Amino acid sequence: MGNALPATGATATYGRFRDDIPAKPGHSQELISRWNYANPDQVCVSEYNGCKTIWEIFQKTVKDKPANNFLGTRDPEQEGRPYKWKSYRQVYDVVDLFARGIQALNLSPDTEGEGKMWQFFGIFAKNREEWAVADLACMRSSVTIVPFYDTLGMEALSLVINLTNLTTMSIERASIPTLLKLKTDAKTPSLKNLVIFEDVLTDEEKAQAAEAGLNIFSYFDVLEAGKKNPQIDLKEPTPDTIYMLCFTSGTTGDAKGAKETHSAFISNMYFFDNANFGFTEEDVVISYLPYAHVYEQCFLVKALCHAFGIGFYSGDPLKLLEDVVTLKPTVFPTVPRILNRIHSKILEGVNAKGGFAQWLFNKAIREKQETLLQTGQLTHSVYDRTVFKKIRDILGGRVRLISTGAAPINGDVLTFLKSAFSCALHEGYGQTEGLILTVTDRDDAMGAGTVGGPCPNTKFRLRDIPEMNYLSTDQPHPRGELQYWGNTTFKGYYRNEERTSEAFSEDGWINTGDVAVVLPNGAVKIVDRAKNIFKLNQGEYVAPEKLENIYVQCSLIAQIFVHGDSLQNYLVAIVVPDPEVIAKWAAAHPDLAVDKKAMLESKELKKSVLEEMEAKAKEYKLSGIERVKKVYITGQQFAVTNDLVTPTFKLKRFNAKKFFQAQIESMYSEGI
Repeated sequence: MGNALPATGATATYGRFRDDIPAKPGHSQELISRWNYANPDQVCVSEYNGCKTIWEIFQKTVKDKPANNFLGTRDPEQEGRPYKWKSYRQVYDVVDLFARGIQALNLSPDTEGEGKMWQFFGIFAKNREEWAVADLACMRSSVTIVPFYDTLGMEALSLVINLTNLTTMSIERASIPTLLKLKTDAKTPSLKNLVIFEDVLTDEEKAQAAEAGLNIFSYFDVLEAGKKNPQIDLKEPTPDTIYMLCFTSGTTGDAKGAKETHSAFISNMYFFDNANFGFTEEDVVISYLPYAHVYEQCFLVKALCHAFGIGFYSGDPLKLLEDVVTLKPTVFPTVPRILNRIHSKILEGVNAKGGFAQWLFNKAIREKQETLLQTGQLTHSVYDRTVFKKIRDILGGRVRLISTGAAPINGDVLTFLKSAFSCALHEGYGQTEGLILTVTDRDDAMGAGTVGGPCPNTKFRLRDIPEMNYLSTDQPHPRGELQYWGNTTFKGYYRNEERTSEAFSEDGWINTGDVAVVLPNGAVKIVDRAKNIFKLNQGEYVAPEKLENIYVQCSLIAQIFVHGDSLQNYLVAIVVPDPEVIAKWAAAHPDLAVDKKAMLESKELKKSVLEEMEAKAKEYKLSGIERVKKVYITGQQFAVTNDLVTPTFKLKRFNAKKFFQAQIESMYSEGI
C-alpha cells in the first residue's frame, strides 16, 4: 500500500459495505475503507515505508534527516524562554546512552507475568524531552514501557505497580514524596528504583530514598552509566514486541493494561495519510496531551515517520497558550474540551465588542461557513487578514491543521473553528484497544458531525441492539454497536483474561460499546455509549453525551453532567459555571454576589442558566424530552483528583451520579 491519496471532493467518500460476502446474523455487512476497494481482504498492513517496527522508523529518519529538529524545550536561561532544540541525531545518541544505562543499572530486570518473562520500565511525568528519551531508550532494547498519567493518585499508582511487579519508576522531582510514601507504607513492595528526570539530586532526596528502601538515580546518572558500558548488547524489538502497556483511563472500574505492539502502531500510521494530513519535515507539533494515551503516542510515532519537530509545553496547562504562541506550531492536536472553551471565548469576545466589529465578524464567519460547505474552501483573501488574524494568533499564527479526538464534539463547533482558524480540522475516533480507527478527511467539508470512515487497516460492522431498537437493517441508515477488526487491534489486557474475553466477540471482532450510524458515503456517526443511553418513563431513549456536547456551548457553563431516570419524565443536570462569565454575572447582581454559596443556589442564577440552555436547545432543535428542566449549580469542578473525569477529561458518569446523588434526588423530589 503506497502513500498516494485517493481524490476527494467537498463530500468525501469514506467506504462502503461489502456486497460480496453475506452478513453474519444480527450484524451488518463489513464496512471497508475506500483504500481497500481493490483488495477488500488486505487490511493488515505490516510495514510503513519499508519499516516494521517503530525503532526501525527512528533509525531510518536519523540516517536520512539527522540534522532536523526533533525535540524542543523552552530555555529558562534566555529572555522570553525560546525553544531550544535537539536534532534527530543528537536525540538518538542520548537514547542509546540511556538504553545502555538502564541495562547497566539493572533498572528493567526480568519479571514473570502471564507465564513469560517481561521487562518493564515505568514513566510517571508530564510530557517533556526526558519522557520521550526514556520511551525511545526502552524501545531500543525491547523493554515495555508502563506509562502513567501524571495526575494519578496513590491508589491507581499502586494498583498498576503491583499488577506489573514494577521495579523502576522514572519521575519528576515533584513526585518523589508520592513514591516514597507508597514504598514506606508497604503498598508497592516490588518498587526498588526511582529515576528522577532532573539532572541533580540533593543530599536530602538521597537520604529520604535510602530510608524508604529505594535506590535513587538522576537522569544524568543513567546516561553516565551508559557511557561507561558501551559493550552492552541491546536487543532490538520485533513487530510483535509489546511497545507499551497502555492503561485505559477507566470510566468504569479499575484501569486495564492494553498490550500494544510495534506492529499495531506501524499499521496505524496510514490513518494520517488516509485523511490527507499532509505531514512534512517542516511541521512542528505542540506536545501536551498525555503520552500515557495512544492519541499522543501516535503523533510521536508520526514525527519519527516524517522527521518533524515536537515542542513540549512547559507543564502548566494554564500557560499552554503562552507556549503555543512561542512555539508557533503548524499542527495542534487537541480534545473537545479545549476546543469548546476556545469557541466560547471567541464568541464571548466578539459579543463583548458589539457594534460594527460584532456585525463584521458575524458576516465574515457566516460567509466563510457557507463557502466551506459549498466548496470546501478554508481560506478567504480578505477576511483572513482583517477579521480572523487575531484568532489565528491565539495558536501562534502558523497552524495549518487541528486534530481532535478522545471524546465527541459538536459538528457546528467544528465548522465554526475551521472557518475562524482558516485551517483543516480533523475529528477522529479510536480506542485504547485499537488505536485510531477513523478520521475525517481534509477535503470533507460536510464531515462535521461524523468521525469519518474506517482507516485502511481496519474494517467495521454493526451489531444489532434490539433491546434499544438499534438494528443494522434500520432505514434510511443502519445502526448498531460498532465492532472492528484489523492489524491495530491490541493483544489483550495484561493479566486479565476475563476482561480480555469480554472485549472480543466470539469470532474475534472488538466490541466498542459505542452505538454508531453509517451514512451513505461510509462515514460513521457515533450516537453515544450504549451503556450511557437511558430511557425516561415515556419510553424514549436519551443520549446524554450528545446533549452535554450541546449545552456546554452556553457561555455560563464550563462543565455539565446530564442525568435522567427511568422513573421520571424529564432530565436534570449538574452544572459547573464558567469562572470568568459567572464573575460578570455576579457584577450585574451585586446583591447576590456577597455569598458565593448562596449565589450558586439562587433562583436568579438557575433561571439565567436554564434560559441560556433553552435557547441552545431551540438552536439545535432538541425534542422536549432532551431539554433539561432543572439544574443544580456547583463550584465543585469535575476533576481527576475527585475521580469525576478521566485524565483525558471523559466524564465518569457512574461516579458523577454517585457523587451528586443527593442533589439529583432533591431536584426530582421537588418536581417541576
